Amino acid sequence: MTHHEMIPDTAPRGLKTWLWIVGVVSIVMGVLAMLFPFAATLAAELVIGAILLASGVLELVRAFAMRQSGNLFWNALFGLTAMVAGGLLLAWPMQGVVTITIVLGVFFLLGGAFKLAAAFGMRPFAGWGWVGFSGALSVLLGVLLLFGLPGTAFWAIGILVGIDLIFLGTAEIAMASAIDRD
Repeated sequence: MTHHEMIPDTAPRGLKTWLWIVGVVSIVMGVLAMLFPFAATLAAELVIGAILLASGVLELVRAFAMRQSGNLFWNALFGLTAMVAGGLLLAWPMQGVVTITIVLGVFFLLGGAFKLAAAFGMRPFAGWGWVGFSGALSVLLGVLLLFGLPGTAFWAIGILVGIDLIFLGTAEIAMASAIDRD
């Protein structure tokens, strides 16, 4: 399949404009998240709490609606667990920020170690060094997050969300720029 076969000849009407709008808004939001990392971190924690609480309520409703299946207890227990987790994050957001940062730090630390091990197992294939470099950076990030606690909890998630939004916005603008260029 050639490059031209993978991209439709005509983009849906208005797509280019929307990609530009969403791209610019994503970049602006990303820059704001990086300028105000505590606010972005707190907002992300509260959104996660609200999502868990809402999904817990929906799971309880589903559990009782499907009680004939014989799994009422386990389904209701899952719903209650999600509700409690969400409620705790919403009731004590500062502790939730620290907890989420710990989970993220452990994820980076372990994920990085696994990537390093995989990289050395990939030798002598081309690119193994990049996987190793990525793993080393993940380990370093995990160490920085964990050993910097509780201070890192107040900025880390906001910075990471900001970086992600900036890259997303850049990708959307690149896609908008590519429309009609081929």
